[in-house]
Amino acid sequence: MANERSILCGQVSSDDLPFDQKKPLHFHLWGPQENVSLYISDIRSHLLKDINPSFHDLVEIATYVYCADQAITRGGNGVDNFGENWRRRLFFRIAVRNPDLWNSSPLKGQLIETLSFLSEDEYHFEFVKLKKQPPTQQYLKFDVDPPEEVVLFSGGLDSLGGVIQEAVTNSRKIVMVTHKPTQKLNRRHRKLLEFLSQKATQQPLHIPVVINKIKSLGREYTQRSRSFLYAALGATVSHVFKLSRIRFYENGIISFNLPISPQVVGARATRTTHPQVINGFAKIFSTLSRKPFTVENPFLWKTKTEVINDIVKAGCADTIKFSTSCTHTWEMTRLHPHCGICSQCVDRRFAILAAGAQEYDPAEAYGVDLLVGERVEGEPKTMMAAYVETANELADITALDFFGRYGEAARVLKHLNGSPDATALQIYELHRRHAKSITKVVDDAIAQNRSAIRKRQLPPSCLLRLVC
Repeated sequence: MANERSILCGQVSSDDLPFDQKKPLHFHLWGPQENVSLYISDIRSHLLKDINPSFHDLVEIATYVYCADQAITRGGNGVDNFGENWRRRLFFRIAVRNPDLWNSSPLKGQLIETLSFLSEDEYHFEFVKLKKQPPTQQYLKFDVDPPEEVVLFSGGLDSLGGVIQEAVTNSRKIVMVTHKPTQKLNRRHRKLLEFLSQKATQQPLHIPVVINKIKSLGREYTQRSRSFLYAALGATVSHVFKLSRIRFYENGIISFNLPISPQVVGARATRTTHPQVINGFAKIFSTLSRKPFTVENPFLWKTKTEVINDIVKAGCADTIKFSTSCTHTWEMTRLHPHCGICSQCVDRRFAILAAGAQEYDPAEAYGVDLLVGERVEGEPKTMMAAYVETANELADITALDFFGRYGEAARVLKHLNGSPDATALQIYELHRRHAKSITKVVDDAIAQNRSAIRKRQLPPSCLLRLVC
C-alpha cells in the first residue's frame, strides 16, 4: 500500500501503532493541543439539549475522518491530479464515550464498509475510552418546535431544489443542516436563506456547521468523506428531535456515479448519495438508534435539468444564481463563483441551458464559458470532449448495450428496492434523458454559432470546435 498513516484522535497513546514508518497525525477537538474546532448551533436558540453519547461520538468520529481526509494527500497537487498514493490506508485510534459499542459488530464493520466504498480508502479503527471529557462541551442548541424533516443543505442546485420542494412546494417545516467549509459561501448562503424565508410557509430552521483546523491540516481537496460528516450531523439533529429520517437531495446521474469519462472515475467522482452509501449510513444510524433509521434521496430518479425545471415552476428561479456547484472554491471570486472547467460546473451549465434557465444563471458567473470558452490543454479539454462523446453514445444506446457498457449500473440494483427489471429500466431511461438534454444543448449551440464555426472564429479548444 503506497500511503499508510496512523491518526490519533483525542486522548490516546501512540504505543504499538501498526503504521510506524511515518509520524502519526494528531487531532484534538479540545484541550491545550486543540487543532480542530467544531461549532454547531442555531443563533436563535437558548435551550441546551444534551446529545445521546453514541451520537456525540458519531459527530466527533465523522469530524476526525473528514479532517484526516483533508490532511493526508492522495499524491497529487490538487483535486484534478492523480498520484501513486491515490488510495490510502488509514488507521484511526479514537477516544470515545462508548468504546464497547463502536468496537462491536456489526457497527464497526458497517462503518468500515461504508467509508471504504465512499472514499476508496482502506480504513482501520480502534476505539478507546475517553477518560476526561470537557466539562462544558456541548454542540447542539435548540429552542424551537420539532420539524417534520431534516434536510442536508450544501447550497448546490440539487440541495436547493430539495429545500424548495420541502419548504415551499410541500409547505413542510424543515431543518436545514449545512456544512460550511469556507467563509466564501457566507454571502451566497445568506441570500438563499433570505429568499427561502420569504417563500416558505413555515420558517426553515438553519443549522450551520463550521469546522476549523490549523492550516497545515489542509493538504487534500477531494474530501470524499465529507458526506459522512454531513450525514452524521443530520442524523444527530434528527435524533435530538426524535425523528428517524434524514434526506439528501442529489440528482440520480451524480448518485449512480457512472464514469462519464476516464478523468472522472473512482474516488474522484462523488459517491455522496450512491445507493450503497445511503444504505450504509442508514445501517450505521439504525444501529446507534436501536431502531430503524432511514436515509433517503428523493431526487434519485431526476436529472439536474429536471431539478432546475422544478425550481423554476415553484417560483424560485431567482435563487439559482446564489447556489454554488463548483469544487474549486479556493479559486472563487465574486465575479466568477464558478470555474467552468470542473465536472460539477460542466454538469451545472449543461443543465441550466437544457432547462432554458440561463437568464437566472448568467454566463459571466463562469470563469470559462461552456460552449465557446477556451480550455487549456490537458485534463479540462479531455474531460469535456469525453463528456460530450459519452452523451452522444448514451442518447441512442439500447438497454442491452447500456448495461453491457456500464456494469456499475447492474451492480447497483442490489442496493435498490423494487423489481430488478423495472429498476434497471428506470436507470437506463434516466441516463438517456440526461444524455439527450446534453446533445440538444450542443446541437442548438452549433446552429446558433454556425457562421463563427465555419469561419473558425472560435477558440480551437472550445467545446463547439471540438465537436465539429
